[in-house]
Amino acid sequence: MNIEQLEYVVEVAKTGSLSAASAHLHVTQSAISQSIARLEAELGVAVFLRSRTGATVTEEGKKIVRQALKVLHELNEMKQTALHDRQLIEGKLQIAAFPGLMPLLVQTIASIKKENPRLRIAIEEKDSMSIVEDIRANRTDVGLVAVYPKDIRQLNGLEFEASKQVKLVIMANGNSPIARKKTVSPEELLKLDWVLYQDNFLDDFIADFSSRHGEPSILFTTNNAGAIQTALEENIAVTVGHDYSFVHHPAYRNGEFAMVEIASFPQRETQIGWLKSEAKQKSFLCEYCIGRFQRELEKNSL
Repeated sequence: MNIEQLEYVVEVAKTGSLSAASAHLHVTQSAISQSIARLEAELGVAVFLRSRTGATVTEEGKKIVRQALKVLHELNEMKQTALHDRQLIEGKLQIAAFPGLMPLLVQTIASIKKENPRLRIAIEEKDSMSIVEDIRANRTDVGLVAVYPKDIRQLNGLEFEASKQVKLVIMANGNSPIARKKTVSPEELLKLDWVLYQDNFLDDFIADFSSRHGEPSILFTTNNAGAIQTALEENIAVTVGHDYSFVHHPAYRNGEFAMVEIASFPQRETQIGWLKSEAKQKSFLCEYCIGRFQRELEKNSL
């Protein structure tokens, strides 16, 4: 067993695909497959179930992935500690993220700021395309965005570091009629009111949904995440968003909100990750904050 194998396991678990992991790590798919196969043989555990559609983590494999994450995080902590001792963490950083992850981002930044009081950090919540535009215009240093894999090559002048493949799901009040369901059908969703964040991914989703099943009842769209949360708290409507952001939402964690998958509805492949300008060398401060935030994201993602 070696660190390289642990990195391969974690990346395949994040992306759900050997080919995607290969592209992200700049290693051949064959090398990743053979390395993971050797690790599985050594441990006597099948970490992944492989198919033509990707690689799914097994129940036994989830334990291995969690342990691999823990080891890699501890190694990274060692590196960060060494860097921290050599370099005073100060300066200014402008970070942006798409809706849903702001509570976790605030908690992480507060923790970093407490340890490093000389930092100046500004955070914003925007849709992914607005973040792309802000980074191009040098208004934002780094952003957590969602993109279609086919569009990554069109991000000219920008550097995208993939974090995880995501899908759109339904978030509802815990007392909603669909709250206790694992999946909800498009026909059931047509009977409910929706509230939506103004985002191009949701525009695409609504277009796909409407073409197959008819137009849903959209109560309102907004760029105010608080308005959507209020609608859910009052059980007025349901909303749609990325599972990766919902799973970290405090209201979901305490059981106030429920997350339900959409049954029998094909979705466009989507990746989330960190975006910055290629023209700017990523600063130590940027690397440090991204590393801290990424570890918080991964703790309960697998």
